[in-house]
Amino acid sequence: MKTSWRERLLLDPDLRHFTDWPVIPTNSVSSTHQKVFLRNKAIVAKVLAGDPLQEVAADYALSPGSISQIMDRCLGGDDAEPPALTQALIPNKVLVDKQRQQALPTLQQPRGTACSFKQLLLALPELKKELESKIQAEVDDKPEAEKLTPLSFLGHIKTYLAEHHWPQDQYPYTCRRGGYAAARRYYLKRKDELIQQKQAKRKTHRSYQRSAHTKLRRALRAIQIDEHKLHFRSRINLVLNDELIPLPIARATVLTAIDVDNECMLGGHLAPTEHPNQQDLLALLDTCISPWQPMILQTPGLSYEPGACFPSGLPEGFPVSFGFVHMDNAWMHKAASIIKPFCEYFGATLNLGLPGVPQARRLKESVYDYINTKFSNRVDSTTGSYPTDPRKESRKNQKKPSLLTYQTSEEALSVILTDWNVIPRPSIGGAKPLELMQYQLSNHFIRYIPESLRADWKPFAGSIVVPLLWYRHEKRHPHVNLFYTKYQGPGLISVATKDKYIRVEFDRRDVRQVHAYRLNGEDLGEIRAPMSWQRFPHSLATRQWIHKNAKQYHLDMRDPLTSYFKLLLENRGKPSFALSLLKVYTEFTADTPDGLVFSEGQEAMAEPKSFENPSKYSWDYHQANHRR
Repeated sequence: MKTSWRERLLLDPDLRHFTDWPVIPTNSVSSTHQKVFLRNKAIVAKVLAGDPLQEVAADYALSPGSISQIMDRCLGGDDAEPPALTQALIPNKVLVDKQRQQALPTLQQPRGTACSFKQLLLALPELKKELESKIQAEVDDKPEAEKLTPLSFLGHIKTYLAEHHWPQDQYPYTCRRGGYAAARRYYLKRKDELIQQKQAKRKTHRSYQRSAHTKLRRALRAIQIDEHKLHFRSRINLVLNDELIPLPIARATVLTAIDVDNECMLGGHLAPTEHPNQQDLLALLDTCISPWQPMILQTPGLSYEPGACFPSGLPEGFPVSFGFVHMDNAWMHKAASIIKPFCEYFGATLNLGLPGVPQARRLKESVYDYINTKFSNRVDSTTGSYPTDPRKESRKNQKKPSLLTYQTSEEALSVILTDWNVIPRPSIGGAKPLELMQYQLSNHFIRYIPESLRADWKPFAGSIVVPLLWYRHEKRHPHVNLFYTKYQGPGLISVATKDKYIRVEFDRRDVRQVHAYRLNGEDLGEIRAPMSWQRFPHSLATRQWIHKNAKQYHLDMRDPLTSYFKLLLENRGKPSFALSLLKVYTEFTADTPDGLVFSEGQEAMAEPKSFENPSKYSWDYHQANHRR
């Protein structure tokens, strides 16, 4: 039985206290309806307080009938059901399921088509079952299912009506389009509901499986590694000939590794490049397994949280034993220098995933969202998402040097990534990732590598077997062809007539000199590249770039390192060259942290003292013994 709002208050006097009504936060209501929602709350509060309807209506420029309608909407309705209360104050809120009160319209008695389709399904329950079965079969992707469309769905309805001799002068034949709009709306709505029900069951099943296998969680069972490009503008000052050269930096790439089961950040590395290479990934790996030391923070206001660190900085040690390593299928992830340390040294299974499916590594996406929120999105972007994006840096500020230095960026990322490990995570029951990692390391069966073996695991170290060459008829020294040049050393003389192959060990960060061994393990000492490559420390990636692009940029191969650096210096206004300049400058100053000094009259580096007769090996491009 329907009751009015006055009768409801007589039946339940406790409803007169508006403070006891359910609370709906204003910000949860649509912004277009918030104003009317607040007005309705004020009206109901005054009426329940005993104010006359005429006074309340005058205060809000409404009629007393409108005030009574608002009260009926909140407190009226069937006395057997609870009132809508605060829900009814939201404008356009549907409170009851609409039902058609009149018979279906006919040609003789057109009564409107509101809720006619719903009334039709109530009158023909078998039709509703048939339509439900067709939609369910399509959602379940059964072999016999038909790919329905709104038009074909309406066709099935008309076929059923014709087979059951539905009157031709009754709805839906009284409509111009035969009820197409109502049938389309019902089909799409019901299909969405069935899809949501299916997904809910699937999620429940997955969550049950996850909770059932919680005991399988352990540290280092699986880790995720990926790269993320940062768009922010910073600067760095290079010291060249005792002169400061400001260098704008517009791009950088952050590489991170995170444990899947305890969400602990294993390490991070900021590379000054838009396209990282193998050496950048090896630098990340070196960060993960080397004892972590906090950076000396020079930026005011930056500090590490108490206890924040990477697992490699724990006092009880860190096991270097990975299970699964998940990465995308970028080319650098398939390099032998990457596969070898992960698979041979750490005993891991490398999983490069499928192309275009980043959902398999969704945890690292949350890491990059965290980095963007805490760091990169707090400064002006270099590009923006679209031309008028307000986050894009203005033209006025683009002409000025950035206040953010690259060193500050490195320090901020170090603080942010270590803070991740001491922030409670809801996905692991409110525990802190680093504490959970420590618990699993101390209570689970995890392989700890002996320190003697672990000390030999150096990500930047490489080994290769190469032919030993000796052109005795040209009166040359024995040498090996390695990294696009010849390496010579006194240790090769004694084995030139004995061995055809030797093993060479090298450090990718500096390939000016490498260490040679016979295949039986005998040490042959260091062998060095020509003097043209001895001027500055440089990585294997730098030398590869020089040889690949020497012809295009007309580099002087008599002093390739200086020629390459001058090329970068002349084009430092271009973003790609500026990033390369910073990276090469960092390599060249590995031995001289005070800066580079270039002089036209500077002589080449002196010949190593380990050679028996240094005068025979001094390099001079005017007197070089070229092969004819």
